[in-house]
Amino acid sequence: MQRATPKNTASRLLRILRRQRPDYNYVKKVFEHVRRELGFKGRAPKPKSLPALLTEKELTRFYDAVWNVADRTHTVMIKLLLYTGIRNAELANLKLADVDLNGFKIRIEQGKGSKDRYVPFPPSFRGELAQYMENQTGRGANYLFETNRADKFTTRWIREIVKKYAREAGIEKRIYPHLFRHQLLTHLSRKGLLDAQVQIISGHESRKSLEIYQELSLVDVQKDYEQAMQDFPVK
Repeated sequence: MQRATPKNTASRLLRILRRQRPDYNYVKKVFEHVRRELGFKGRAPKPKSLPALLTEKELTRFYDAVWNVADRTHTVMIKLLLYTGIRNAELANLKLADVDLNGFKIRIEQGKGSKDRYVPFPPSFRGELAQYMENQTGRGANYLFETNRADKFTTRWIREIVKKYAREAGIEKRIYPHLFRHQLLTHLSRKGLLDAQVQIISGHESRKSLEIYQELSLVDVQKDYEQAMQDFPVK
């Protein structure tokens, strides 16, 4: 007797169902039932591999390469990625009006999951950011990062800028904007911030800490964030 396998069972079912011309939902339910009855299990999801984070020395080397070029736009951009952990697309869409210099925070409009949120930045970064914004306002910019043609930076261009400085720093690891997000969130976790606090900054959701997460606000996180960032490798 031929042993039932997902492949030959599915083939027989398809031949039968094809004659009946059922709709999609009916076919879906039939296959779900058959899989349960025969004990077939789906493939286990592949475990997510952790990114290769930069060491403190590598991060310092990378930032030194940025600093040596002395491009104000690139410097502010890299620092925002490092300090806030925002995603590449979120950075590209930042407008001058989204920055609250007095509140040391930035509004992320319709980030991942179509939800607005605020992310903090260190008070020590306020002066540099304010000077950069003043220059952008003077040239009539709308977005925080714009080309000479008044177009906002694309996510691809931001990735290329990051890769350029990685090459100049002589770092062989793959470096990309989202890596800095992992870098920051790992740093904050090591400094003792609660998962729920990190979630507010990152914009992630977690059922495990949903109860405390709902009770926290950026104001509750700001003090611990600022303390954790005091010894961040990039100043």
